[in-house]
Amino acid sequence: IISNISIMLGLYVLFSSMRFRREARREAERNHAELAKMHVQLEHAHKELQKAHAELQEASVLSLRYAVLEERTRIARDIHDSIGHELTSVIVQLQSLPYILKSSKEDSEKVIQNVLSVARECLQEVRSVVHQMGRSESMVGLTALRGLIHQVEERSGLHVSLDTAGLSEESWPPNVSETIYRILQEALTNIIRHADASHAAAVISNDKSHLYVTITDDGQFTGSLTYGFGLTGMKERAEKAGGSLTFSAVQPSGLKIELSLPLMTTHKEQKDEQR
Repeated sequence: IISNISIMLGLYVLFSSMRFRREARREAERNHAELAKMHVQLEHAHKELQKAHAELQEASVLSLRYAVLEERTRIARDIHDSIGHELTSVIVQLQSLPYILKSSKEDSEKVIQNVLSVARECLQEVRSVVHQMGRSESMVGLTALRGLIHQVEERSGLHVSLDTAGLSEESWPPNVSETIYRILQEALTNIIRHADASHAAAVISNDKSHLYVTITDDGQFTGSLTYGFGLTGMKERAEKAGGSLTFSAVQPSGLKIELSLPLMTTHKEQKDEQR
Protein backbone atom coordinates (compact mmCIF):
# COMPACT_ATOMS: atom_id res chain seq x y z
CA ILE A 1 0.00 0.00 0.00
CA ILE A 2 2.76 2.42 0.94
CA SER A 3 4.59 1.63 -2.29
CA ASN A 4 1.44 2.20 -4.36
CA ILE A 5 0.73 5.45 -2.55
CA SER A 6 4.28 6.63 -3.18
CA ILE A 7 3.96 5.78 -6.87
CA MET A 8 0.65 7.60 -7.10
CA LEU A 9 2.03 10.64 -5.31
CA GLY A 10 5.04 10.63 -7.61
CA LEU A 11 2.82 10.43 -10.67
CA TYR A 12 0.60 13.23 -9.30
CA VAL A 13 3.62 15.46 -8.69
CA LEU A 14 5.01 14.64 -12.14
CA PHE A 15 1.76 15.37 -13.96
CA SER A 16 1.17 18.47 -11.84
CA SER A 17 4.61 19.83 -12.67
CA MET A 18 4.07 19.06 -16.35
CA ARG A 19 0.72 20.84 -16.24
CA PHE A 20 2.24 23.83 -14.44
CA ARG A 21 5.08 24.02 -16.99
CA ARG A 22 2.60 23.76 -19.85
CA GLU A 23 0.42 26.51 -18.37
CA ALA A 24 3.49 28.68 -17.71
CA ARG A 25 4.59 28.20 -21.32
CA ARG A 26 1.14 29.13 -22.57
CA GLU A 27 1.11 32.18 -20.30
CA ALA A 28 4.54 33.20 -21.60
CA GLU A 29 3.32 32.80 -25.18
CA ARG A 30 0.26 34.91 -24.43
CA ASN A 31 2.43 37.57 -22.80
CA HIS A 32 4.80 37.54 -25.80
CA ALA A 33 1.87 37.92 -28.18
CA GLU A 34 0.49 40.80 -26.12
CA LEU A 35 3.89 42.48 -26.07
CA ALA A 36 4.26 42.05 -29.83
CA LYS A 37 0.80 43.52 -30.34
CA MET A 38 1.60 46.46 -28.05
CA HIS A 39 4.88 46.99 -29.92
CA VAL A 40 3.04 47.20 -33.23
CA GLN A 41 0.51 49.60 -31.72
CA LEU A 42 3.30 51.77 -30.27
CA GLU A 43 5.09 51.86 -33.63
CA HIS A 44 1.86 52.90 -35.32
CA ALA A 45 1.24 55.57 -32.67
CA HIS A 46 4.83 56.81 -33.07
CA LYS A 47 4.39 57.14 -36.84
CA GLU A 48 1.11 58.98 -36.31
CA LEU A 49 2.80 61.35 -33.86
CA GLN A 50 5.63 61.99 -36.32
CA LYS A 51 3.11 62.71 -39.06
CA ALA A 52 1.12 65.01 -36.76
CA HIS A 53 4.34 66.78 -35.71
CA ALA A 54 5.35 67.34 -39.35
CA GLU A 55 1.87 68.65 -40.17
CA LEU A 56 1.99 70.93 -37.13
CA GLN A 57 5.37 72.32 -38.17
CA GLU A 58 4.12 72.90 -41.71
CA ALA A 59 0.98 74.57 -40.38
CA SER A 60 3.10 76.74 -38.08
CA VAL A 61 5.33 77.84 -40.97
CA LEU A 62 2.30 78.62 -43.14
CA SER A 63 0.66 80.50 -40.29
CA LEU A 64 3.75 82.65 -39.77
CA ARG A 65 4.03 83.22 -43.51
CA TYR A 66 0.42 84.33 -43.71
CA ALA A 67 1.02 86.58 -40.71
CA VAL A 68 3.95 88.21 -42.53
CA LEU A 69 1.87 88.65 -45.69
CA GLU A 70 -0.98 90.12 -43.69
CA GLU A 71 1.38 92.55 -41.98
CA ARG A 72 2.91 93.60 -45.29
CA THR A 73 -0.55 94.08 -46.77
CA ARG A 74 -1.44 96.30 -43.84
CA ILE A 75 1.76 98.32 -44.30
CA ALA A 76 1.09 98.66 -48.05
CA ARG A 77 -2.41 99.89 -47.27
CA ASP A 78 -1.02 102.40 -44.80
CA ILE A 79 1.47 103.64 -47.40
CA HIS A 80 -1.30 104.05 -49.95
CA ASP A 81 -3.64 105.84 -47.55
CA SER A 82 -1.13 108.15 -45.87
CA ILE A 83 1.97 108.66 -48.00
CA GLY A 84 0.03 108.41 -51.27
CA HIS A 85 -2.37 111.11 -50.16
CA GLU A 86 0.41 113.38 -48.97
CA LEU A 87 2.44 112.95 -52.18
CA THR A 88 -0.67 113.75 -54.20
CA SER A 89 -0.97 116.96 -52.20
CA VAL A 90 2.68 117.77 -52.95
CA ILE A 91 2.15 117.20 -56.68
CA VAL A 92 -0.95 119.42 -56.77
CA GLN A 93 0.80 122.26 -54.94
CA LEU A 94 3.90 122.01 -57.14
CA GLN A 95 1.71 122.12 -60.26
CA SER A 96 0.07 125.33 -59.05
CA LEU A 97 3.36 126.90 -57.94
CA PRO A 98 4.32 128.49 -61.33
CA TYR A 99 0.99 130.35 -61.49
CA ILE A 100 1.25 131.47 -57.85
CA LEU A 101 4.80 132.75 -58.41
CA LYS A 102 3.50 135.06 -61.11
CA SER A 103 0.71 136.46 -58.96
CA SER A 104 1.97 136.65 -55.36
CA LYS A 105 5.37 136.15 -53.76
CA GLU A 106 3.89 135.67 -50.28
CA ASP A 107 1.50 132.97 -51.47
CA SER A 108 4.31 131.19 -53.29
CA GLU A 109 6.43 131.13 -50.10
CA LYS A 110 3.50 129.60 -48.21
CA VAL A 111 3.11 126.92 -50.88
CA ILE A 112 6.83 126.09 -50.69
CA GLN A 113 6.68 125.83 -46.89
CA ASN A 114 3.61 123.58 -47.14
CA VAL A 115 5.35 121.34 -49.68
CA LEU A 116 8.45 121.07 -47.48
CA SER A 117 6.32 120.25 -44.45
CA VAL A 118 4.39 117.53 -46.29
CA ALA A 119 7.63 116.11 -47.75
CA ARG A 120 9.15 115.87 -44.26
CA GLU A 121 6.05 114.09 -42.99
CA CYS A 122 6.27 111.64 -45.90
CA LEU A 123 9.93 110.94 -45.14
CA GLN A 124 9.10 110.30 -41.49
CA GLU A 125 6.27 107.98 -42.51
CA VAL A 126 8.57 106.06 -44.85
CA ARG A 127 11.14 105.62 -42.09
CA SER A 128 8.44 104.35 -39.75
CA VAL A 129 7.16 101.85 -42.33
CA VAL A 130 10.67 100.59 -43.13
CA HIS A 131 11.36 100.16 -39.43
CA GLN A 132 8.16 98.14 -38.99
CA MET A 133 8.96 95.94 -41.99
CA GLY A 134 12.46 95.29 -40.69
CA ARG A 135 11.13 94.30 -37.29
CA SER A 136 8.42 92.06 -38.75
CA GLU A 137 10.96 90.24 -40.94
CA SER A 138 13.40 89.78 -38.08
CA MET A 139 10.74 88.39 -35.77
CA VAL A 140 9.85 85.46 -38.04
CA GLY A 141 13.42 84.11 -38.25
CA LEU A 142 13.34 80.81 -40.14
CA THR A 143 10.09 81.69 -41.88
CA ALA A 144 11.77 84.62 -43.61
CA LEU A 145 14.69 82.40 -44.66
CA ARG A 146 12.35 79.71 -46.02
CA GLY A 147 10.42 82.38 -47.89
CA LEU A 148 13.65 83.74 -49.39
CA ILE A 149 14.75 80.26 -50.48
CA HIS A 150 11.35 79.52 -52.01
CA GLN A 151 11.49 82.81 -53.91
CA VAL A 152 15.00 82.08 -55.21
CA GLU A 153 14.05 78.58 -56.35
CA GLU A 154 10.98 79.84 -58.19
CA ARG A 155 12.77 82.68 -59.98
CA SER A 156 16.14 81.07 -60.78
CA GLY A 157 15.71 77.28 -60.89
CA LEU A 158 18.54 76.86 -58.37
CA HIS A 159 17.75 74.10 -55.88
CA VAL A 160 18.45 75.26 -52.31
CA SER A 161 18.25 72.97 -49.27
CA LEU A 162 17.92 74.21 -45.70
CA ASP A 163 19.11 72.01 -42.81
CA THR A 164 18.17 73.11 -39.28
CA ALA A 165 18.63 69.75 -37.52
CA GLY A 166 21.32 71.19 -35.25
CA LEU A 167 19.19 74.20 -34.28
CA SER A 168 17.89 74.12 -30.72
CA GLU A 169 16.54 77.70 -30.59
CA GLU A 170 14.65 79.64 -33.27
CA SER A 171 14.16 82.89 -31.35
CA TRP A 172 17.00 85.20 -32.42
CA PRO A 173 17.77 88.86 -31.63
CA PRO A 174 16.59 91.21 -34.42
CA ASN A 175 20.14 92.08 -35.53
CA VAL A 176 21.01 88.37 -35.87
CA SER A 177 17.90 87.60 -37.92
CA GLU A 178 18.51 90.53 -40.26
CA THR A 179 22.20 89.67 -40.68
CA ILE A 180 21.49 86.03 -41.56
CA TYR A 181 18.74 87.01 -43.98
CA ARG A 182 20.87 89.58 -45.83
CA ILE A 183 23.97 87.37 -46.00
CA LEU A 184 21.98 84.38 -47.28
CA GLN A 185 20.28 86.68 -49.80
CA GLU A 186 23.61 88.03 -51.08
CA ALA A 187 25.19 84.55 -51.12
CA LEU A 188 22.37 83.10 -53.23
CA THR A 189 22.50 86.12 -55.55
CA ASN A 190 26.24 85.58 -56.10
CA ILE A 191 25.71 81.85 -56.71
CA ILE A 192 23.08 82.58 -59.35
CA ARG A 193 25.17 85.26 -61.07
CA HIS A 194 28.68 83.83 -60.95
CA ALA A 195 28.85 80.20 -59.77
CA ASP A 196 26.98 78.36 -62.56
CA ALA A 197 25.70 76.00 -59.83
CA SER A 198 22.71 73.68 -59.79
CA HIS A 199 22.47 73.17 -56.03
CA ALA A 200 23.15 75.19 -52.88
CA ALA A 201 22.81 74.19 -49.25
CA ALA A 202 22.41 76.19 -46.04
CA VAL A 203 22.99 74.60 -42.64
CA ILE A 204 22.04 76.46 -39.45
CA SER A 205 23.00 75.37 -35.93
CA ASN A 206 23.68 76.99 -32.58
CA ASP A 207 25.06 76.55 -29.11
CA LYS A 208 24.41 78.60 -25.98
CA SER A 209 26.31 81.66 -27.19
CA HIS A 210 26.60 81.57 -30.98
CA LEU A 211 24.62 80.86 -34.13
CA TYR A 212 26.39 79.20 -37.06
CA VAL A 213 25.42 79.28 -40.73
CA THR A 214 27.22 77.37 -43.49
CA ILE A 215 26.35 78.00 -47.16
CA THR A 216 27.83 75.78 -49.89
CA ASP A 217 27.31 75.35 -53.62
CA ASP A 218 28.43 72.98 -56.39
CA GLY A 219 29.55 75.78 -58.68
CA GLN A 220 32.73 76.35 -60.68
CA PHE A 221 34.86 78.04 -58.00
CA THR A 222 38.22 76.26 -57.58
CA GLY A 223 40.87 78.93 -56.96
CA SER A 224 41.46 82.32 -55.40
CA LEU A 225 38.59 84.58 -54.41
CA THR A 226 38.20 88.19 -55.55
CA TYR A 227 36.49 90.41 -52.99
CA GLY A 228 33.97 92.49 -54.83
CA PHE A 229 31.29 94.75 -53.43
CA GLY A 230 28.97 91.85 -52.52
CA LEU A 231 31.48 89.68 -50.61
CA THR A 232 32.97 92.72 -48.88
CA GLY A 233 29.51 93.87 -47.82
CA MET A 234 28.70 90.41 -46.44
CA LYS A 235 31.89 90.36 -44.39
CA GLU A 236 31.33 93.89 -43.08
CA ARG A 237 27.72 93.07 -42.16
CA ALA A 238 28.84 90.01 -40.19
CA GLU A 239 31.55 91.97 -38.36
CA LYS A 240 29.14 94.79 -37.58
CA ALA A 241 26.91 92.22 -35.82
CA GLY A 242 29.92 91.06 -33.76
CA GLY A 243 30.49 87.91 -35.79
CA SER A 244 32.84 86.58 -38.45
CA LEU A 245 32.55 85.38 -42.04
CA THR A 246 35.01 83.15 -43.91
CA PHE A 247 35.22 81.78 -47.46
CA SER A 248 36.88 78.54 -48.58
CA ALA A 249 36.88 76.20 -51.58
CA VAL A 250 34.82 72.98 -51.71
CA GLN A 251 36.21 69.84 -53.34
CA PRO A 252 36.05 69.18 -56.23
CA SER A 253 34.54 72.61 -56.91
CA GLY A 254 32.32 75.14 -55.23
CA LEU A 255 32.44 77.74 -52.47
CA LYS A 256 31.78 77.42 -48.74
CA ILE A 257 30.70 80.43 -46.65
CA GLU A 258 30.85 80.05 -42.86
CA LEU A 259 29.10 82.61 -40.67
CA SER A 260 29.36 82.82 -36.89
CA LEU A 261 27.21 85.29 -34.93
CA PRO A 262 26.92 85.93 -31.18
CA LEU A 263 23.39 85.55 -29.83
CA MET A 264 23.86 88.26 -27.18
CA THR A 265 23.08 91.81 -28.35
CA THR A 266 25.77 94.30 -27.34
CA HIS A 267 25.04 97.71 -25.85
CA LYS A 268 26.26 99.44 -29.03
CA GLU A 269 23.96 97.33 -31.22
CA GLN A 270 21.01 98.13 -28.94
CA LYS A 271 21.67 101.85 -29.47
CA ASP A 272 21.91 101.36 -33.24
CA GLU A 273 18.57 99.53 -33.27
CA GLN A 274 16.91 102.27 -31.24
CA ARG A 275 18.18 104.89 -33.70
